[in-house]
Amino acid sequence: MATFGVQFRPLIPNEFVDFGPVTQEGKELIATWTPKVSLNFGMVVRYGFTQNFSIESGINLVRRNYNLSMEAVEEGVSGEIDFAFVGYEIPIQALYYVQLGEHLWMNASGGLSLDMYPSNTFSAGSLQQDSTFYDFEQFTSRNNWLQMAVQANYGFEWRTKGQGYFYLGVTYHQPFSNMAIGEAKFFWNDAILREFGELSGNYLTLDLRYFFHEDPDRRKQ
Repeated sequence: MATFGVQFRPLIPNEFVDFGPVTQEGKELIATWTPKVSLNFGMVVRYGFTQNFSIESGINLVRRNYNLSMEAVEEGVSGEIDFAFVGYEIPIQALYYVQLGEHLWMNASGGLSLDMYPSNTFSAGSLQQDSTFYDFEQFTSRNNWLQMAVQANYGFEWRTKGQGYFYLGVTYHQPFSNMAIGEAKFFWNDAILREFGELSGNYLTLDLRYFFHEDPDRRKQ
């Protein structure tokens, strides 16, 4: 029996799981990549083998938002760029359920996720101080367009008889390697300054899900 649903995951910056600011301090340029509140959403497909065991998959769009701040130390000039790095996830997880009440169920799951990054991202800005024009850029380059990650989930769901399932839980996601490398570039006249930072792709997030109601007769068939 297959059950279909949708999910929404707000990604909140958290240094504990390596989803926090990354700072590179050179003699001439200081660059900091600071993650902002981001978004993960998509569809879920759950296939039940028994009352207590299922396999779950689906596809999610992940939009990670960042702020990159750069400071040219000797010039005393700084600039900022907001940008997003977009990817997709196809998780495959095994779930185990425990019934706690007539409608309340607890589940835990674990498995792998196939993470895809379709493209790199680039953005730029500029400013003027006195008579000098300063330009700054960010270029975020994926390490691989396809990589694997481990994923674990724990949560509770309320199963109604006619309005579907409502789920609340948490998910931890950790790729096997860093997601991307960010380049910060600050330049003016003939001067060019660069720093590089590694972005991990880890996150710990709250899960909000809704599984659609299925007619019992159709499910039986």
